[in-house]
Amino acid sequence: MTRAIANRYVTALADVVLEPGSGLTPEDTLGQLIDFADLLRESPDLAGVLRSPAIPFDDKRALLATVFERGDVPVLIRNFLYIVVEHRRTAQFDLILAGFRAWLNEHRNRVEVVVRTAAEIGSDQEAAIADRFREITGKDVLASFTVDPELLGGSVVRIGSTLYDGSLRSTLGALTRDMAGRNP
Repeated sequence: MTRAIANRYVTALADVVLEPGSGLTPEDTLGQLIDFADLLRESPDLAGVLRSPAIPFDDKRALLATVFERGDVPVLIRNFLYIVVEHRRTAQFDLILAGFRAWLNEHRNRVEVVVRTAAEIGSDQEAAIADRFREITGKDVLASFTVDPELLGGSVVRIGSTLYDGSLRSTLGALTRDMAGRNP
C-alpha cells in the first residue's frame, strides 16, 4: 500500500472523528490506533490471522469483536478497523497510523522534533531548543530528547525528513572535506 492509499484511510477517519457527535477527539483516536498497532506487534498470531487471505472476513470480525470488548474500543474505531481488515490493509497499518499522526499534528498546527544529543542536557536547554524550533517552524513543538554518545558532541535534530546536524562528527567531517580540497 502506498502512502497515498494510507492517506485515504486517514482522511476518511479524520472526517468521521471531526463530525459533531462522533464522541471521540482526534487525540483519543490516535491513542486507539496506537493501541491497535501495539496489539498487532505484541500478538504475532493475531496479526497473522488478520493478514491471512485464507481466513474469511466474518471469522476475523468475530475475533476482533472479542478482542475489542476486552479493551473497550469505541464503535467508531471498531468500524474503522473492521474496514482496514476487510480491505486487507492490516499489514500496512503502521502507514495508516503514521499518516493519522501526521494529520493530527497538521490539524493542531504542531510538529514533532526529535533531538539527539551527545550528552544529557538540562531542562533549560531542552526548552531553548524547543523555542528555537518553534520560531523556525512557526508551529507548536512536540520535542523528544535522547542521548546518542556516538555523536561525540553537539546535537542532531530531525523534523520530518529535514535533518539539522550540529554534531561534532558532522563539523569535523566538513572541516576535513574543506582541508582536503585546498592545495598547499
